[in-house]
Amino acid sequence: MFGQLQALVKKRRELDAAEADWLADIAAYDRSGDWHADGYQNASAAIRTACRLDAGVARGHVALARTLGALPLVTAAFTAGEISARHAAVIAHAYTPERAAEITNIEAVLVDLAAERPPHDLAAAVKYVTDAIDGDGGATNDDTLFARRRHHASRGLDGMLHVDGLYDPEAALIHEAAIAAELERDHRPNDTRLFSQRQADAVTNLFRQSLERGTIGTTRAVRPHITQVIHLDEHPAVRADTITRARLERHQHGRLSDATLERLLCDCDITRVLMTGTSEILDVGRATRTISPTIWKALVVRDQHCQTDGCTQPPNRCEAHHIHHWEHGGPTNLNNLQLLCWHHHRQHHSEEAKARARPG
Repeated sequence: MFGQLQALVKKRRELDAAEADWLADIAAYDRSGDWHADGYQNASAAIRTACRLDAGVARGHVALARTLGALPLVTAAFTAGEISARHAAVIAHAYTPERAAEITNIEAVLVDLAAERPPHDLAAAVKYVTDAIDGDGGATNDDTLFARRRHHASRGLDGMLHVDGLYDPEAALIHEAAIAAELERDHRPNDTRLFSQRQADAVTNLFRQSLERGTIGTTRAVRPHITQVIHLDEHPAVRADTITRARLERHQHGRLSDATLERLLCDCDITRVLMTGTSEILDVGRATRTISPTIWKALVVRDQHCQTDGCTQPPNRCEAHHIHHWEHGGPTNLNNLQLLCWHHHRQHHSEEAKARARPG
C-alpha cells in the first residue's frame, strides 16, 4: 500500500512539473508576440481557442505565467514538482508592484511553507503577510480580490450555458447565503437530484423570481414574452400555428423544443404582429397577460400549491398550467388551469412531448 501511495505522489509531482513547464512555454509565447501572427489579439485568446479552455481559465494561465517570471524560487520549486500550480498562484496573486520588494525578501519562506502545507493554509499565511505589508487592515487585499472578479458565460453547441466565474469574498457570502436559502426552500421529499443539480436549479430559481417580480430586466415588470409574427402574404387566412411561428421567429436565442414552447406559452405575454411583404407592418396587437390577475387569484385560492401529488410548493413558486394546451385550442379559464411548480411544470411538458413521440 505504501508503495502505491509513493507512486501516486511521484505522478502528482510529475504533473506539477509538467504544468510548470507548460506555463514557461506560455510565458515565452506571450513575450514573443507570435500570437499576433497567428491571428489573435493576445496570448490568452490564442490559448483559449487552441486548447479549448474557458476564457477566464486562459487569462489566469497567462497572468500566472507572467508573474512567475519575477518569482524565481517559486518557479524553481514548481518546476521540480515540489509545489502545485495552486500554491504558485497563491504567491503570485500576492506579488503586486507595491509589494514586490517585501515578497521577494520572504519568497524562500513562502516556498518552504507551500511545500509543507495545502494551498488553503498557504493562502491564510499569505493574507496575514500582505495585510502586514499593506498596513491598512486588509483594505488593499480586499481591493485586489475585488479587481479579480469576473463572470463569463457562453452557449455550447447543444444550447447549454457554460458559466465560469470568480467573485470576491463579500460577493461569495451573498451568493452562498442566497443559494443556501433557496436550496432549503426548494427541498422536496425523496429528491433524486444531484446536489450540483439542486444548486443549478437554485440559481435559476433566484433569477426567475427576480424577473417575475420585475425588479430587474427590461420587461417592465412582466414575464419574458413571445412575439408572434404572422405574414399575411403567407397566411391569408391568418391561421396562427403559435408553436411553429414562435420557433421560426425566435432569432435572438435560437430554437426551442416543442415541449419548452408549450410550457412557456402556458402563462406568458403574447404580442401579435401582422405583416405584409417583408417590411410593412399592418398591425401590432397589444400585449395581454394570458393569465389575468383575477384568474390567477382565483387559481391560487382554489389550488393553494402545486397540484402534483406530494408537492407542496407555494403559489409564488408555481406557474399556471393549461391542462388542455392553449396553443392547441385550450381556453384560459379556471377549469382548464392548475398550479404547477417550476420543476413539475417543466417535467410535465417534457414527459408529455416524449409520450406523443412514442409509437401509438
